[in-house]
Amino acid sequence: MLGAGRTETARLVFGIDRARAGAMQMGHQPYAPGRAKDAIAAGMGFVTEDRKAEGIVPELSVAENMTLALLPRISKNGIVSETEQRELVERFIAQLGIKCSGPNQKIRELSGGNQQKVLLARWLATNPKLLILDEPTRGIDVGAKGEIQRLIRSLADQGLAVLMISSELEEVVEGADRVFVLREGRTVAELTGSEITEERVLDAMAHGHSTRTEQVQA
Repeated sequence: MLGAGRTETARLVFGIDRARAGAMQMGHQPYAPGRAKDAIAAGMGFVTEDRKAEGIVPELSVAENMTLALLPRISKNGIVSETEQRELVERFIAQLGIKCSGPNQKIRELSGGNQQKVLLARWLATNPKLLILDEPTRGIDVGAKGEIQRLIRSLADQGLAVLMISSELEEVVEGADRVFVLREGRTVAELTGSEITEERVLDAMAHGHSTRTEQVQA
């Protein structure tokens, strides 16, 4: 539920905020990012829930928005390789089915669903190990929502670790392989496989306790 500490947890994992206590591991190794740059270097990508305020740069083009996280790799002495940038952008436009007039179109002119695809492409271009998606289908039309959901499923099936945060129960039940329910910043339920049902998730949300014998603390 909103206010349960979901976004705060994601921001901690991505190094945007600092934890007052606790420890994290990634790949069975201690993980303590001091800033987002450290998380990116560790192989993470993060699509925030506020696409307009924290995701896109409205006045920049589709190409510029898509390659923001890649600038250090495709530039030399501060000069971006336009050839490398164009090849990468055109590949992801085709791969994700982004509807735009071309790489140079302003991203603010695109629909919400296509803006979200550009943000997904921004991180996929970095070849991440873990992709964090905070409310990835919020504020987009039904058709685009289905496309984004299928894309996320496809990425997971290909082996990419995807941590998806969603307040839409149907989206969670249909799309997740493993579900953690948070309440006041603590994990109150962990569900997998056939345990992932609307009834069990709702029970954990309402009563704040796990339906399994063990509990997991965030």
